[in-house]
Amino acid sequence: GIHMGRHFGADLATNDLSDHLTSLANAAVNGGDMFTVRVVSNTIISAPTPTTTGGTEEVTFRVKSILAFHRVAGADVIIFGMYVHEYGEVGSSVYQGRVFIECVDSPPLLHETPGGERQAALTAILTGYIQWSASRGFSFLHLHAPPPQDGAKHIFVLRSLSVRLQSTVHLACWFEKVLSSARQGGYIAGTWSTWCGDDEDDSSDESTHADSSDLASDITRKALTAPGVGSAKWQAKHGIFNERYFMAKLNPPRLRIEQDIPLIPSRLAGRRADLSRFIANERLQFGTLEHAQYTAMTIARCLALESRYVQAQQQHQQQQHQQPPGTNPDGTGSVPPGVC
Repeated sequence: GIHMGRHFGADLATNDLSDHLTSLANAAVNGGDMFTVRVVSNTIISAPTPTTTGGTEEVTFRVKSILAFHRVAGADVIIFGMYVHEYGEVGSSVYQGRVFIECVDSPPLLHETPGGERQAALTAILTGYIQWSASRGFSFLHLHAPPPQDGAKHIFVLRSLSVRLQSTVHLACWFEKVLSSARQGGYIAGTWSTWCGDDEDDSSDESTHADSSDLASDITRKALTAPGVGSAKWQAKHGIFNERYFMAKLNPPRLRIEQDIPLIPSRLAGRRADLSRFIANERLQFGTLEHAQYTAMTIARCLALESRYVQAQQQHQQQQHQQPPGTNPDGTGSVPPGVC
């Protein structure tokens, strides 16, 4: 086997959110410490964003990258990745207070990682993030199950169309399960969902008003769906509408978490395309346990090196009383290439 050294997900820096999600993931499988969840990037982005009137506006939001590691045979494998967009502090009234789950992805299942355990842990992680979002005071949560022909909507591995056909249905069913769990936990007041092409909403709770649902659907589609994705011609050929949108009204928190976790700049994982490109360029694989362990080791090692570089730059800045070279004014970070 390959020598894994000390490069584990647990070696990466922790914060309140990662501790919360790690605890829930392990509790979902009767305790232990086989799962580790880390927020590997938390940056502030300002980008032109579609409006409901067909135009665009400059909107500022936070992007978080979350990875889940599973200890198998003495080393970690990555079992889950999630990118979220949080429109909290600033921005237009249309987007403010909303959280978009931009992408969730899992590498192919290994026979060494039982599917039941992994599914329970992932459900706990996403439910826990919904709980966190409600505690932070967000009002709405949006999820999107992309159509199978959207081959770009992944983090780890580009899958075949036949696999994506199944994944779209499975993802939509999983989102329903997670939202049901979050509702039972008291974190959401109501949910709404629709298949792409539906003329009427499919509200599961009358307290979710139609005007909010229409607005949420419009925002979700324009913010998360690339041009040409969800072709009506393709859907008609297959006789199904397979792109699905979900919106949940979050309950006001019983105890609000006023402060977000610290910013975590990352060139490697700051945006979904960055991490996908790194995995492709390094030719990292997930097909066997040994490949998956090496991939997790490589990603954890590079994230740890990147974090140490940023910390060194911040310490230098404190000494010099200047802006650190590793941080842009928008807080996204500018870690030099070649750190890993």
